[in-house]
Amino acid sequence: MPQFRARAAIALGLAAGLVLAGCSATPGTDADEASTAETVQTGGTYTHAFSAVGAITSLDPPTLIFHEALQVVRALADSLVDQKPDGTIVPWIAESWEINDDATVYTFHLREGGTFSDGAPIDAAAVKANFDRAVALGPKAVGAYPLLLGLTETKVVDPRTVEFDFAKPAAYFLQAVSGAVFGLISPNDLGKDPADLAKGEYAGSGPFTLASYNPQTEIDLDKRVGYDTPSSIAEHTGDAYVDHLRLVEIGDASTRANQVADGEIQSAALIAFQDEARLSATEGVTLLPLKIPGLTETLIINQKSFLGTDAPAREAIQLAIDSKTIVSTVFGPSYGAGASAIGSGTPGFADQSGAIEYDPAKAERVLDDDGWTVGDDGIRTKDGTRFTVRVPAIGNWPGAELLQAQLLKVGIDLPLDKSDQATSSAALANGDYEADKWQMTRADVSVLNAVWNSNHTSQGYAWASPGPLDELLDAQESAIDPGDRAAASAKVQQYLIENHWAIPLDDRAWTYAYNASAHGLRADGETKLVFYDVWVSQG
Repeated sequence: MPQFRARAAIALGLAAGLVLAGCSATPGTDADEASTAETVQTGGTYTHAFSAVGAITSLDPPTLIFHEALQVVRALADSLVDQKPDGTIVPWIAESWEINDDATVYTFHLREGGTFSDGAPIDAAAVKANFDRAVALGPKAVGAYPLLLGLTETKVVDPRTVEFDFAKPAAYFLQAVSGAVFGLISPNDLGKDPADLAKGEYAGSGPFTLASYNPQTEIDLDKRVGYDTPSSIAEHTGDAYVDHLRLVEIGDASTRANQVADGEIQSAALIAFQDEARLSATEGVTLLPLKIPGLTETLIINQKSFLGTDAPAREAIQLAIDSKTIVSTVFGPSYGAGASAIGSGTPGFADQSGAIEYDPAKAERVLDDDGWTVGDDGIRTKDGTRFTVRVPAIGNWPGAELLQAQLLKVGIDLPLDKSDQATSSAALANGDYEADKWQMTRADVSVLNAVWNSNHTSQGYAWASPGPLDELLDAQESAIDPGDRAAASAKVQQYLIENHWAIPLDDRAWTYAYNASAHGLRADGETKLVFYDVWVSQG
């Protein structure tokens, strides 16, 4: 059975990257040690199943935050640089770059001859136009805008050289531009109606073009003939191997698992742990769990709610939550208990588990001492305020009922709100809640800045006020040396946990499944799937 061709960072199958190839390599070994490799077969259709139904509501790169939409965009639009699973940044559209001493000026030198699918050149002017549009969109560019704060100008130095100038150090920027939110689209399309761009009606720089887009069922892509800008990580050059790429949306996890096992599709995302044993025993099926970098599943305290001025109340919430039980009951062994605001797969992760304690008896004592008294219905009140923690759309999270039961034991009410995206987004924008349950995939500690900086960017909704946390975040984003940056970020993570502004619920992992017909699938440094190298056994 074909097994994935592993890179060093994927040992034991728990890392931020994967490669599936037709070879006899053993997981955890280098690709060069593979004994034999099958001959690539071109043509045909590769089908992958996403887990979200109707969630891919836009394909406009800078406006995206949801993982699966960004995976579609990754097939349509290339970025300036790429990121290996071990965090290393490598060339892509840019063949080289320079960063000044204080990380306020980034200069990228573009490879020669790159084109968009409409034939327009990928030159410095096109890059500038893409970034200028993201800045102009402001908070509407929910994925890109927080990563461009402080950008004062994007300059065309010459046709193949583009410069980004920042008002203050931006040590995160090189990693940021590896993301799909900065996938480049033709300048001929940048002025289109936003609704048309959301439908994917643009010429991208990537190896596929959009054939059809039905956000409720599937998205179909065609191979782009004449593709000329593969990443330096790619296994080949030239056009994609497959003629067609089908990205189907299957909400039921067991159905996804069954279709991989039966050979109806080549691969699937988010395999439920209840299906893992069965698939592991199925001949020709391989499972691969990956730790997800970035903000892990976390309760983000709304600092303008009553919890913002009541530290003991925040502490009691943390003490009442048994994340180990949530993980073992709902998510399975690939996940871990929450140990920081960011996941263990994130470069710069600092383990804070020593400051995270499950002790419901202590939680009750803390609440008693803080003046929260238990009412007839079992819910605590203080000065006329009922201890209700409203979390928009928390009822849609698989662990919600267990979390509710844990908080109820100490007298905290967690309504299982099941709002749709529009309703919950309105509540978040208005600050009408006590905590936001949020996660965000990014292989860099700057995800912390995007959520908790008091500039109130559109991610995370902490409603933070200026103070010591801003100073810690600024130190993190000013640190150029990787060791210094990791040390500065550790202080941010410690502050968030010790002050209970972040209450981690789990350490996320996603399990993919693929069968013997699937070859060449890989994930980038942020675990977004890359379909350029995929091919299908056709007989």
